[in-house]
Amino acid sequence: MATLNDLRTKGGVIVTIVIAVGLVAFLLGDLFSSGSNIFSSRANRVGTINGKNIDYQEFLVHSESVKNIYAMSQGSGAFDSEAYDAIYQEAWNDMIMTYSFQPSFQNMGLTISEAEMKDMVNGNFISPVFNASPEVLYQFLEAAQTDPVAYQRWNYFKKVAAEQRLMGNYSDLVAAGFYANALDVENATKAANTASNAKIVTKPYFMIADSLVAEPTSSEIKKYYDEHKELFRRDIESRAVEYVVFPVDPSEADYAAAKAEVETLAAEFKAAENVFQFAAAETHDSMDERYYSESNIPAEYKAYAFGNKRGQMYGPVQKGDTYTMARVSDIRMMPDEIGASHILLPYSEMELVDSIETALKKGADFAELAQKYSMDTASAVNGGDLGRFAPEAMVSEFSDALLAAKKNQIVRIESEFGVHIAKLTYSSKPIRKAQVATIVYEVVASDATIQQASNKAGEFLAAIKKSNFNNAVAELSLVKRNANIGQYDRNVMGFTNARELVRWAYNNKVGEVSSAMEIDGDYVVAVVADIKEQGYAPVKEVSAQIARQLRMNAKAEYVAAQVKDAATIEEAAQILGAEVLDAAEVLGNATSIVGVGPDAKLVGAIANAAENELGTVAGNSGAYVYVVTGRNTLENSTAESAKPLFESTAVRNLQNNLGADLNRGAEVEDNRVRFF
Repeated sequence: MATLNDLRTKGGVIVTIVIAVGLVAFLLGDLFSSGSNIFSSRANRVGTINGKNIDYQEFLVHSESVKNIYAMSQGSGAFDSEAYDAIYQEAWNDMIMTYSFQPSFQNMGLTISEAEMKDMVNGNFISPVFNASPEVLYQFLEAAQTDPVAYQRWNYFKKVAAEQRLMGNYSDLVAAGFYANALDVENATKAANTASNAKIVTKPYFMIADSLVAEPTSSEIKKYYDEHKELFRRDIESRAVEYVVFPVDPSEADYAAAKAEVETLAAEFKAAENVFQFAAAETHDSMDERYYSESNIPAEYKAYAFGNKRGQMYGPVQKGDTYTMARVSDIRMMPDEIGASHILLPYSEMELVDSIETALKKGADFAELAQKYSMDTASAVNGGDLGRFAPEAMVSEFSDALLAAKKNQIVRIESEFGVHIAKLTYSSKPIRKAQVATIVYEVVASDATIQQASNKAGEFLAAIKKSNFNNAVAELSLVKRNANIGQYDRNVMGFTNARELVRWAYNNKVGEVSSAMEIDGDYVVAVVADIKEQGYAPVKEVSAQIARQLRMNAKAEYVAAQVKDAATIEEAAQILGAEVLDAAEVLGNATSIVGVGPDAKLVGAIANAAENELGTVAGNSGAYVYVVTGRNTLENSTAESAKPLFESTAVRNLQNNLGADLNRGAEVEDNRVRFF
């Protein structure tokens, strides 16, 4: 594992770590509380990396560490399922780097020196991890001297930056081994500069009866498999499942009950004195606190705010499963546009907030302090200037405070982002604006309807026990669905969060039937139909695919035999009952031919054919007869331009495929899907 060759044949997934805000909530405990059985030897194994077994507890601790860094970075520990997917993947990649990549890098002499680390922080080649203004970075480094949390984050950022640079250096090292030799350049130049005029006859495979060619034998199939084995490699394990969905949709009784409740709610809403407060308490959706001018208010509310229906209530209006009703809750004279500058600070720095606010009120330079202290780096570089914006474009706390302020007044505002020290810099002429309080009422399935769907799923499970999955589907006249599932999938055939189904499929064998799982509000009963292991697909599994290919090859040979005595392309067309297509200026590096479509085999055959000689080739979707009628030499490329293009294409392909290539040869067994 100490050589460059080792890294070409061992490893995992390229570590690509993106430190980003906006990660959202998922309950870690729910995923890990699957019972005490998971804590037993092999059943507790999350995976294996470079011969090291990674158990559940070790991976959990590592994931928690990554999660805490993200929580520190965004000031919140609330993450959603997609955020946790990213956290788990980052933790896994980090462990692959630690146990597989780094030992090889060290033995190869690939390390990050102290000088290179300094350059990544504040030099000529700054790491994306440290993509912040120098002022913000220096402020962070000062905090890391005394703040343990900031110090922990700093060490993590350095680790991430070093790993990214190591992988980049390795990629550059491998890329440096690519070069275009003279033959490569000559062929590339010739292909780009040679335009062939050709006549083509196409005979699609589907128009040639299978009975006209010999059926492939098992030995022929095995021979093709052995010669083309790489075509049948699977990089990841997958599962095929069959399942039946028992939807939980509102019944007629549910719609009737909802209608009665909406009518009562509408009467109460119409009589409510505090319109906005009432709507906020009753709506099934989030409240819109914005104020709208007559020109930008939603069309359905315009007459109720500015027209002949002022004071009246809109709705209730039903669209599908949703009722909507609305009333104007407030009318104000307010500007359409305001401008402001701000300095954003964390709640942990309240003493600094006090000092900056006092200094500004005494005449300190706002722009200078914003550049030095504001966490909002985007505005800090402009002295804290946020430009001009509609009040509703900002969070309500921020806009409301500025609307109440006088021009150039310094105000302190607290929001979900932190503490703002803000200054109103512009305000347009006030105009009439309306706030509309909207109640959205969703018709949902009642407990009785949910129980009915659950009972149907139970009836199906009972029928399966008496017979089998497919017989039960037929007996109860149900609709069976199919899905191929990968271990990292979350969305499955219309379900947006089917992770429970994925985990179940990877924890069970072929033929196993699930209990009734609740997925996206519906009940699902599934059976594992097939398991496709990682690695080479067995010949039995791909024999039908190979037989189709051999059949196509035989049909192409049949076409070649049919036209072997044809003197012209027109005669060949008559024999095959097809038409002749004229193809003008087909370049040797073309990806398709007008009138034929993409077929590299045909392009290559035409580029290398002698003029005025009939030829045949087995294409992707049909057999072709062709003749080159003439050639033109163009000046699209020179050796000088072809060489760097050839090399850059090779390097780009390397960068696109290096992760998959390393992962393919890696000694990594990933069983995380059984836990997460």
